[in-house]
Amino acid sequence: MPEISIEENCGNSPRKQFLSDFCVAFCERNEEAILSMLTDDVRLAIIGEKTLEGRQSVVDSIDLFVEGVSEITVENIITHGDTAAVNGVINDDSGDTHAFCEIFTFEGHTKDANIKSIDSFVIEMV
Repeated sequence: MPEISIEENCGNSPRKQFLSDFCVAFCERNEEAILSMLTDDVRLAIIGEKTLEGRQSVVDSIDLFVEGVSEITVENIITHGDTAAVNGVINDDSGDTHAFCEIFTFEGHTKDANIKSIDSFVIEMV
């Protein structure tokens, strides 16, 4: 399991806490928690590679994101309305570093709305 670092938030943003919890659940491969945070028809677009549809497909993709990863540092969680972005740095077991940005769309504006779509961007840093 990768080590994950997330800067503490102010505590006044339920959506930031939700996304922080989602990142931790993903790194810990906590399928039950992840499934509870996604809509049934969630879409995950891994930009430049493929698009996955449905909750179980997203859960089945966890290894694509965390296998061989030693550390993930979440630098920013930004929320506005029904959209949010999380970005940071990934260090893998071979010493390579990648920057990532995930764009989330929620099923609504309420604090308990689930994730409807994720656009995932990852680039190697040189």
